[in-house]
Parts: sequence; structure tokens; C-alpha cells
Amino acid sequence: MKKVTSLSLGFSFLIMSYTGVVLFIAPHGRVARWLDWHFLGLDKTQYQELHTTSMITFLVFGLLHIYYNWKPIISYLKDQNHKISFTKKEFLIAFLLNIVFVIGTIYLTPPFKSFLDFGENIKESWGEKSTKTSKIVSSNDEEVIVKAPPERLGQKTLQHLNDNGYINLNKSIKILNSKGLNSVDSNTKIRFIADELDMTPSDIYGILTQ
Repeated sequence: MKKVTSLSLGFSFLIMSYTGVVLFIAPHGRVARWLDWHFLGLDKTQYQELHTTSMITFLVFGLLHIYYNWKPIISYLKDQNHKISFTKKEFLIAFLLNIVFVIGTIYLTPPFKSFLDFGENIKESWGEKSTKTSKIVSSNDEEVIVKAPPERLGQKTLQHLNDNGYINLNKSIKILNSKGLNSVDSNTKIRFIADELDMTPSDIYGILTQ
């Protein structure tokens, strides 16, 4: 069982590391859905789920690994008098090293901020590709470019989407009226429309940008 534990711990570590790297550079959720983003056959949701399950596997076998190696681990904490000491150099180095990573990440201190900004820049770069380039012919035969929906789409009003170039307000109200929503106006939120039509905000956005 010890061999199975060690090998399983190693495999789950590799899977979790791989999915973690992919998620570090993957686009934000809204952009990933808009682009139908995939990497090596898997979409972002699948990578998130795989990362979670591999984390659980790593946790379970990590605890088993500690159980099977309890005596050696305790020996690392014993001083020359064979008593457990939390002031040993090795323990303090390991502890402080992890504390530095935790505090540095929480308070975004260099070089952690630079590293996280690097990942965020990669994610944002996908947004530049998130403009839908398929041709949509309107009544006046003009090509319409549909942008990826904004963050927190459900909280946005029709007026906000119109002012920021996401939709055409008059056209959108006509579309919604045709679906039986005669009470909508420029201040109506997408979340309200989605609830009324029993759809998701993303589905509503797709209808309004047809």
C-alpha cells in the first residue's frame, strides 16, 4: 500500500500541476465560453473539474503518505536530545518559506504581484480574440461585430450594454417585445429578463446580438 500511496501521490501531483498551469493562462470564464475555448480537447470547465478531483486525490494520498512516514517526519522535528522542537533550522526555513508565499500572494508584494500580473495579462490577451468575427447581415446590409459579453452580465442594464457598444437598444427592446416582454425599458437588467424568460444571461445576450 505504501508503494501505491507514493505513486498515486506522484500522479495526482503531476495532474494537479498540469491543470493548474493551464488554468493560470486560460481566459476568464466569460471569454472562454464566448470563444468556445479548448486546449488539447478539454474546455476550461473540464480543466477546473479535473484540477479539483486531482486535488482531492492528492489530499487523500498526501494524508496516507504522512501516516506511513509519521516516524521519519517526527524525527525531522527532534533536536539533539531527541525531543520535538519547533525551533530547528529546517522546520523554521520550511515554515517561513511558506509564510512568505502566503503573505506575498495575499498582499501582492513583489515578485508575487509581477507573477500574478503576468498570468492576468495572458488571460486578458484572450479577450482581444473574443470579438465574434462571424458576419451578421442587418437590414441595411452592414456587417455587425458582436463583442464578448461584459463581466457580471446579469447586473447590466440594456442602456449600459447599448452605451458600451454591446447591443442596439431599440432593436433589443423590439426583440424582447416580440417574446412577450412588453414592460422592458432601457433600465431593465439582463438578470430580470433572463428570469422572466427562464434563460441564462448569456442566452439573452445571444438573442439580443443575433
